Amino acid sequence: MEILLTIALFIAFFLLLKQEKALGKYAQSTILFTRAVDQYQEAIEGYKEVVAEYQEAIEHLKQEIAEHELLLKEHSIDKPSAEPTQTLIPPPPPQFSSHRQPQSKTPQTQLSPIPPKDMPLPDLKTVKRQPSKQKAVSKNSPLYKEFLYLLNGNEEAANRLITRQQQLNPDRLDNWILEKVIGDLKRDRRA
Repeated sequence: MEILLTIALFIAFFLLLKQEKALGKYAQSTILFTRAVDQYQEAIEGYKEVVAEYQEAIEHLKQEIAEHELLLKEHSIDKPSAEPTQTLIPPPPPQFSSHRQPQSKTPQTQLSPIPPKDMPLPDLKTVKRQPSKQKAVSKNSPLYKEFLYLLNGNEEAANRLITRQQQLNPDRLDNWILEKVIGDLKRDRRA
């Protein structure tokens, strides 16, 4: 009987500990929730202050506009219209041909008409780009020799990597291209 009583007390004690832990977690979550609500209310107050400041600024601007309109009326100045009076259309790009046409010495001030909306545009997917001829990198350059050394003397791979970088960066100088391919190769080997 004493054993059963001891077991019952032990179970009751264990359940009380478990309930106390749960109450502690509940108290912590309540504290966190209360803090979050307080921060939310502070943020709302801040937003209300900002909105009030904007409303004051809008009222101030309305007063300034009214004062300016009054000045314009006093000095008999018409209010500028919001719509432009004339829409200018730029002239079309010049058409180049193989033979030269004499140019007139008087400047052209006439605007061209708007092209029709149903005029088809060229299909850019079918237009072939002409590959630009890539200039060869000097094989006597110390950077080229270093690059070739990194590729174990494989000139075909070196030329292919250099050509690709030249295609991606046609406006760059040879030294930049070589530094780029050497840096890329070293980076890829570290990875």
